[in-house]
Amino acid sequence: MKRSVLVTIPVRNEAAMLDASVRRLVHDLDASGLTYRLSIAEDGSTDGTPEVIQRLKAEFPKLLVSSSPARRGRGLALRELWSEVDAEIYAFVDADLPAGPPALLQVIREVQNGADVATGSRYCEGAQVRRPPLRQIVSRAYNRFVRMTFGESIRDHQCGLKAFTREAKTRLFAMSREDSWAWDTEVLVLAERSGMRVAEVPVEWSEYRWTRTPIRRLLSDVYLHGTSILRLKSGLEETIRLNRLSPPMGSSTGSVDLTVPKEKGSGFVR
Repeated sequence: MKRSVLVTIPVRNEAAMLDASVRRLVHDLDASGLTYRLSIAEDGSTDGTPEVIQRLKAEFPKLLVSSSPARRGRGLALRELWSEVDAEIYAFVDADLPAGPPALLQVIREVQNGADVATGSRYCEGAQVRRPPLRQIVSRAYNRFVRMTFGESIRDHQCGLKAFTREAKTRLFAMSREDSWAWDTEVLVLAERSGMRVAEVPVEWSEYRWTRTPIRRLLSDVYLHGTSILRLKSGLEETIRLNRLSPPMGSSTGSVDLTVPKEKGSGFVR
């Protein structure tokens, strides 16, 4: 039987591109033959994104939406949505689809084929990248720093394209403490240090937001990610120890139907 997949687009102020991205994903996911549910984790948008989502909901009634009037951070937005929806594979992809639906399908296939976690990679062999040079330099330096700090082998921690088995998602959520974009790095470090099988998938990455990033923004990102690495480093061994002592999770065999969560004031839209 086919394994159910929940695909999520985390969004904040993505009104300009969300409609086209949803349509492209629906087209490619329908053609893939996957048993899937598409969802949007909206995170305190102020640019008209909620209105775009409402129009999409009218056209695609099965679209699942979690929204918040205040910014939560991508990690928290995904944790809240994924904790309410049952699936066997959980995946998310950046709203502008810089790697395209084929890369999303590839990370899902890696999980179907036995990986606990699969992540897109802009820096492993076979990847092709088109992005502003300064972002490229900062990103490579950041990933090198993470590898040196934790002694692990993952080449790209921040690629906005990842997939998880249900068991891996549950175990990582129990250990995760980050709410922001640093969550991407945290879950990969935790996964590898916990002995999970992590697969890196080379992607063809083309950023559509080809704009110059302000130096102040880059410095802020470096500070936020740097402090998150220090927090993770300081508590990593204790987190792993406690996780090893926890009861094993149930296996993720068989087929599970995706369900719409019950309304309980958490921002879900049917």
